Amino acid sequence: MKKLTLLLLSAAIAVSASAGIKSAGNPYRPMAKQSHAAMTKAPSRVDIITEQPEGTVVNYLRSGEYVLSSLYGYEPAAQSGRVKVVYADDGSTVYIQDILCYAEGTGTWVVGELSPDGLSISVPLGQYVAYNEEFGYGVVLAWGSTDVIDLGDDFYWFEFYPDERETEVVYEIDPENGTIAMVGSEGDMNNPYPYDCVATGLAGVWSDDGSIATIEWGSTWTVIGDAVPAVPANPEVTDFFDCGDESGYTRLDFNINLFDVDGNPLDSDCLTYSIFTDNDELFTFDVETYGALNGFDTDMTEIPYGYSGEDFYLRRVYFYRTNMGDNPMFSWRIGIQLNYTVEGITNKSDIVYLEVYPKPTAVNELTDGKTVTGVRYYNMAGQEMAQPSGLTIQVTTYSDGTTSAVKVVK
Repeated sequence: MKKLTLLLLSAAIAVSASAGIKSAGNPYRPMAKQSHAAMTKAPSRVDIITEQPEGTVVNYLRSGEYVLSSLYGYEPAAQSGRVKVVYADDGSTVYIQDILCYAEGTGTWVVGELSPDGLSISVPLGQYVAYNEEFGYGVVLAWGSTDVIDLGDDFYWFEFYPDERETEVVYEIDPENGTIAMVGSEGDMNNPYPYDCVATGLAGVWSDDGSIATIEWGSTWTVIGDAVPAVPANPEVTDFFDCGDESGYTRLDFNINLFDVDGNPLDSDCLTYSIFTDNDELFTFDVETYGALNGFDTDMTEIPYGYSGEDFYLRRVYFYRTNMGDNPMFSWRIGIQLNYTVEGITNKSDIVYLEVYPKPTAVNELTDGKTVTGVRYYNMAGQEMAQPSGLTIQVTTYSDGTTSAVKVVK
């Protein structure tokens, strides 16, 4: 029932043991999914801060660019999401949660030092942002540059060169504009392929061999003001995959934009999401199926933004359900809605659906004057059935000899 996947929850894909891109034989680097309860326990062999430290908390929205290196290739993208910073009462210690965009959702903290004038933060490199005790390695902060090597025949190698002279990454604070910006990074993801991944900046590298998982540059964090009631902008549903059984691999992928309908930033601590199916039917993550694996003890219909567990990720949710049996999740569509609650007022986005199957239609429908002359039923294996059962392919024959096929639930 366990699903092997990356501890870096925002990526939601396997990361290669080497930095090789578009070349065969990159081994899968397993990091078992952790439950939310397990994530709150610091590993014994490395020092990872998992509990929010004491101090003044400030929320920021991130921007900039980054590159994700994976088994399937490398992908440059714009940074998004939030960063949480705690300024300790001693006036010098700073804690940063999810310092890497790629690692948002792990919930781990790194420690830094605020300059005496309060205008910069220095974060020592070498700190872990993720670690798996079972496999004995994790992801650490490093500074360096990337290069793309053309191997010929449309094969490329994505290489990382650490700068051993650098011991910390520095961020400048602009109090007037409410921003924190990384110093000394550069890159351009708009350069012609395959050279769009050449960059210098803060990287997350695997602790056992120094190969790269991600590198970020141009990172700028903008403070989010006090939360006020607002209507969240619509999310995006990107993909649905049905594994065909109850193993827990069935999944929904989505993106959440942390802005309201007027373009103002949202406080992610006030944001939840809900899953809907078919005719706006609310999906419940029941405690019997999901609770022990994901650290909750009551049924959940609203999932906090960034909640992590065995089946919940920053941009992905897994289900122990399938559409290919007698008790399918839905007949034609699945979607997501955002809920934003401030001062006891909850505003919601639209329910944004992904239509996975054609919408079911009545058997006795008339289509452009054609009449229905026959209906046959098939299961998902293509075997004809006398009567529909569970998720069924219904093939309708019309008076002019044409046919149509839809998936229906009986």
